[in-house]
Amino acid sequence: MVVRGYARLAVDSSAPLVAYLSEESAASLRAPLLRMDRLCGLAVVVTNRLLTTQPELRQEVSGDEVAIVVGSAHGCHKTDEEYFRSFLQGQPSPRLFAYTLPSSPGGELSILYRLRGPGLTVCMGQTSGLAALAEAELLLMTRQAAACLVVAVEVAEPVLSASPVQDAAVALWLTREDVPTQPGLADLSPVAESFVGGQGDRALGRVLRSLTAAEDARVLCDEGSAQLGALALHGRRREVVAVPGGAVSGLWLLGSALADGETPAVCVSVDAAGHAAAVRIECRPSACLRL
Repeated sequence: MVVRGYARLAVDSSAPLVAYLSEESAASLRAPLLRMDRLCGLAVVVTNRLLTTQPELRQEVSGDEVAIVVGSAHGCHKTDEEYFRSFLQGQPSPRLFAYTLPSSPGGELSILYRLRGPGLTVCMGQTSGLAALAEAELLLMTRQAAACLVVAVEVAEPVLSASPVQDAAVALWLTREDVPTQPGLADLSPVAESFVGGQGDRALGRVLRSLTAAEDARVLCDEGSAQLGALALHGRRREVVAVPGGAVSGLWLLGSALADGETPAVCVSVDAAGHAAAVRIECRPSACLRL
């Protein structure tokens, strides 16, 4: 897979998202953002950031050929909580009810940007961001899509979160290697995933062994993954990166690799349930991003 575009966003939970829109998009997106829940709003704003800085991405391919894959550890749980409170107060909110599905961000992105290819949402914990990459890879390799928008998004402080999560989102635009487009930012190897119930360390060991040509690559991970996968990471050149938490973490690490351009690198994510996922990234010459 080729990374053609990348954008990321982390904001305070009280910050208005309209302030993060580009000037040319503010007029058209202000009203939809005020209607949406926070999860959808973050997904829309980070995609807006991606497509306004690289407008050629949307121009190169028909919307019918662009898939959308969303990854989120907690999905719409925060919105579900808010809706249930309104129900208990005797005034169930129709506006919130419309967003009590984890697939809502994908639907809003499809409508606003006219992306009509396959759509999928992955909600399987911390590794959901990298798992979304794996689903995008399948859609591209089986030629169900010519390009894929992958978005990882989380909202701060859902009740079920066992670790801190910040309002944040990451958006990537991916194509196959054989798609004739402008030069990409980086190449991604197939995503490796594994699950060993309650043993993230063992799962990560399996994942790292399955990645080809990754033995000497530096490993980028968040602090939680570094702790859970300590034995599997022993002896490897690793770098712990500050991340917003949740499913955003794995794709945030990709941005760190793109920003410094030191590759190959392996980005890994592990959770306490025993899921592990990893992807190898190779930046292309002079494709270093400033993030």
